[in-house]
Amino acid sequence: MPRIRRIALGLWVLLVVTLTVLYAVNPELLRPERLGDALRQSGQSVLLGYVVLSVVRAFTLIPSTVLIVVGALLFPDRPWFVMISALGGIVASAVLIYFFFEFLGLGEVFERRHARRVRWLERQMNQKGFWLVVGWSAFPFVPTDVICYVAGTLRMHLGKFAAGVALGEVPIVAFYVWAGGMVFGG
Repeated sequence: MPRIRRIALGLWVLLVVTLTVLYAVNPELLRPERLGDALRQSGQSVLLGYVVLSVVRAFTLIPSTVLIVVGALLFPDRPWFVMISALGGIVASAVLIYFFFEFLGLGEVFERRHARRVRWLERQMNQKGFWLVVGWSAFPFVPTDVICYVAGTLRMHLGKFAAGVALGEVPIVAFYVWAGGMVFGG
């Protein structure tokens, strides 16, 4: 593994471990109300900050659900902004994961260790990958990030992958925006 990949992997692992320990010590940090209050205090840049946080959230392992609810708290009068920015953030974040996994060379590791399984999964992704991604993304109890890693490793067509994530996430994001607005928006 080239040095830059080892450094990137090390920094990412350090970030994940740090955030995990921080969350274990103080789980209140990820309460939607608390995140909403912190973002509201940032003034005019809150819109841009919300969108940027939605895009990079995958690297911090913050669930997108939390950010969607935060968006509903922050912008109860702008449900379409929350819907579009959350969905755009999820797709952009998914694409970042898709490329990040390959950048770290983790696909090569799986290829060496699990070649037969990788071939099987590759065939499945080639035959019905789009619908596999849609179904996985639409199911609220599994992390979408996992299918992003798999699609990146297997080099699934990027357009099909991004469209599958978007299509699968639409009902979930719409529900969370609607429910968040109903519960927290008053």
